[in-house]
Amino acid sequence: MARNQPITEQRTTSRNLRVLTHLFGFLRPYRKNLAAALLALFIAAGALLGFGVVLQRVVDHGLSSGSGAELNQALLLFLLVVSVLSVAVAARVYLVNWLGERVVADIRKAVFAQVLKLEPAFFEVTRTGEVISRLTTDTSLLQVVVGTTLAVAVRNTLLFAGG
Repeated sequence: MARNQPITEQRTTSRNLRVLTHLFGFLRPYRKNLAAALLALFIAAGALLGFGVVLQRVVDHGLSSGSGAELNQALLLFLLVVSVLSVAVAARVYLVNWLGERVVADIRKAVFAQVLKLEPAFFEVTRTGEVISRLTTDTSLLQVVVGTTLAVAVRNTLLFAGG
């Protein structure tokens, strides 16, 4: 890209996902949090997949047997799975959103540092409002990708593989 071209001429409409590999550098400082988020995601997916087995147990052993003790045991197991699912989903949502906020803050700092290094001629050709608009919309889009889209994609892949 030429340094003195307006942003609108530099913008590409490629749907190449390789661009997202640059995000891994920004995720590196938060490896522990990423691992915790992935663990919560795996636990939530496992609990969701186990939901059907537990419901089968409630119906087959609890309701069909007519035994109150077996029904209580099956319902307690059901309550345990629901509790694990709730805690895991809450942890996943919190951690993934936290990661999204931190990564986007780091990206904004890096982009702002890069904008400060640009030659004055760039700003003579490109309107300041256009630069600010691009910074705002692109980093907001990245926040959605890091904060939710990746987690949903991994979760759905796990559910598809496990189901």
